[in-house]
Amino acid sequence: MPNETKNESGKVVVRRALKSDAEEILNVTKAAFTLYKDDLHSSYPVPALAETAADIETDIESHVVYVAVANGRIAGSIRLRKLNNELAYVYRFGVSPNVNNSGIGSSLLARIIDDCVADGMKAIALHTNSRYYKLARYYYGKRFFVHSTSTAKGYIRALFVKELSDKSYDISPAFEL
Repeated sequence: MPNETKNESGKVVVRRALKSDAEEILNVTKAAFTLYKDDLHSSYPVPALAETAADIETDIESHVVYVAVANGRIAGSIRLRKLNNELAYVYRFGVSPNVNNSGIGSSLLARIIDDCVADGMKAIALHTNSRYYKLARYYYGKRFFVHSTSTAKGYIRALFVKELSDKSYDISPAFEL
């Protein structure tokens, strides 16, 4: 798998994050998740908004983190944690509100999916608020489905899954996140 990929227009480069990217990733994450919280008109705490650059550096060292670079700036990021040999988990997926609906998020998600397929993963899971219709529609369009919901975190949280093969997989590790 090449280290960098470009979207159809050739203007966005998706690459592995470097520790030196942490501050820019933090800024994009805070902007994206502030919009998420504001769109939901919700008062529940959003853990992404309490994150620090040091937290991001830890994720870069311990998990898979990609950034999308457009016009020399980080415009989005996505993180992936392998829960076991068959299931991966996407988290802290965000795109700068200034470039929403430009294909940057789709480029990031496609890169993660390609990596998971190449690694022989059977499924990818992620959580989002089930009331955030815009995101639910987006994930449905990417062939994710709602596996289940929970209110354990104070809101209706949907567990979305994208199956990468027709083989069975154990989803239970995603329930713990």
